[in-house]
Amino acid sequence: MTGLLRGPWGVTLVLANLSNAYVAYGALVTQPLGDWDEQTLTAIEFTSALLIVLAVITSLLALVPVRRGTLGRWWLAPSLIFLTVGAARWTYIVQTYPQGPGG
Repeated sequence: MTGLLRGPWGVTLVLANLSNAYVAYGALVTQPLGDWDEQTLTAIEFTSALLIVLAVITSLLALVPVRRGTLGRWWLAPSLIFLTVGAARWTYIVQTYPQGPGG
């Protein structure tokens, strides 16, 4: 029965990790023009938060087959890496471009 379950779980996790990669690409590639570019900074913060949420959901989704022994533990690694990337990008943006007194 384990072999039959491996395929659907693998496909689901690959698709979830591909969507995480797409969001991570958007969060990492987008650069603000300066301290005054609030729209871009807000978009980067939102994308980083979205990446964190998607990574947590993917981690929880991956935890089910890993705990059951259907998939190996390495399936948890991509979502945890995306979680770290999202948190690091958000922290970098908040500390590099602090909100001014008028914001």
